[in-house]
Amino acid sequence: MPPITGHSVLIIGGTSGIGFAVAKLALAAGASRVAIASSNSTRIKTALQDLRSEFPNAQILGHECDLSHDDVEDRLETLFMEVTATADHDDDDSFLLDHIIYTAGRPVVKPIHDITLPFIHQSGHLSFVAPLLVAKLTPRFIKSRYTSSLIFTTGRISEKPTPGWSIVASFATGLHGMTRNLAVDLKPVRVNLVSPGATDTELWGANREKIKEAMAKDSLLGKVGTAEEVAEAYIYLMKDTNATGACVSTSGGILLQ
Repeated sequence: MPPITGHSVLIIGGTSGIGFAVAKLALAAGASRVAIASSNSTRIKTALQDLRSEFPNAQILGHECDLSHDDVEDRLETLFMEVTATADHDDDDSFLLDHIIYTAGRPVVKPIHDITLPFIHQSGHLSFVAPLLVAKLTPRFIKSRYTSSLIFTTGRISEKPTPGWSIVASFATGLHGMTRNLAVDLKPVRVNLVSPGATDTELWGANREKIKEAMAKDSLLGKVGTAEEVAEAYIYLMKDTNATGACVSTSGGILLQ
């Protein structure tokens, strides 16, 4: 499988959880330039310190970008311009990215009888609207070749219904259709999707251990995934130049129960 040695990678949502694990694995796999973006300046600083201490010879950059506002497209465009402006311009397209990965956003759950139009808009902003705008901007900032890729993130809710999660499921499922059609619209750039199941990260907050134990009891494998395990799916999709319009599920067999 082709390596990603020397590749340039942008991870939106790359300062914690799965995104941060992807950054580490990409650097370990030989990526020479990795940019991580987040709305939290403190997390950016901490993530950069950790990555630079482990990979001192790589170019690792952090960018603050809050995508929760209505001017999300302008903010994304500014982010892409900042990331590509930091590269060396030895070749015509050397400043362009090889891979863009989107892991930002967290689901907001509300029973269907409590939803409102503003809530629907809010729920889809980071999980559906922002990824689609990332795709719109991608051709300007990525190398136009089959070795390049755009990778989105959905979740098991997109394939296995759960009571009370109709809004989240709607947007998560929509990413499957978005990915397939974008693979046609953005060719030769590859567009793919990762669907994690329950994954043990700091995003579970103060009840992390209790959530982990509860999820493990209901798991086919008796465990939940780690961020590093899930991150391997993104590395695979970056490397496999024959994969486009595809979804890689790393969900511990939840769909079989």
